[in-house]
Amino acid sequence: MVDYHVHIGQWAEMYFPAHWVFDELKANGVEEAWFSSTSSCRYCRESFDVIQKTLDTSDLPTALELYDFIKNEMKEALSYGKSIGLKTVPLYWVVPEFHFSKEVNLSVAKAMEEVPYQGFKLHPRGNHWDLSHKKTYELVDEVFSYANRHNLPILIHCGYDDFENPRFFEEFIAKYQNVMIQLAHCKPVEDTLYMLQTYSNTFCDTSFVPQGVQEQIEVAGFKSRMRYGSDFPITYWYEQLH
Repeated sequence: MVDYHVHIGQWAEMYFPAHWVFDELKANGVEEAWFSSTSSCRYCRESFDVIQKTLDTSDLPTALELYDFIKNEMKEALSYGKSIGLKTVPLYWVVPEFHFSKEVNLSVAKAMEEVPYQGFKLHPRGNHWDLSHKKTYELVDEVFSYANRHNLPILIHCGYDDFENPRFFEEFIAKYQNVMIQLAHCKPVEDTLYMLQTYSNTFCDTSFVPQGVQEQIEVAGFKSRMRYGSDFPITYWYEQLH
């Protein structure tokens, strides 16, 4: 079984190490896991929200410190996955502040060279993606262009607010129609169906899908473009800890 939506790392007050996540997946029949790090949601001193709210940054890592932490976290995860015979597909969770920091000095190509990533993740709720901001717009285009050139997928978090709607990155999805796009969560279903109907390069996944939505998408004729995603261990956090 393939799980196309898995995480390791820091989530809220909990840290989920790769060895625990991967052991649980394998024990439950998962043979291949597409994963990214929720540590990418952590604030750093250069985070947009931190700067705008003028919060105390003394206890926060710098962008470089957080980037290096995630880089090492992903490398260790890949090593552990290999040691237990679990096929892993690492996704680079793009954090805009990493690419805007002079200290990190990061391009998309450099990030993809430093860890053997096999795709991208964009999370417009976990990170600040303001497409009216020139540098942010250019970064998104850089991600899609790189994915297009190297035949890599992009997983996109979707939700009910305008900034996370399945159509939020539509301009780039339309421009780069050779890039496989996975729209997570199928929220809202109307916009998910629009994207599936309009762009043959779009797929969706089952992670946190509202009741009845999977059946609705299958009835619309898109069963073959719905991938299994557990969002583990976020599901565990919600069900067992909250």
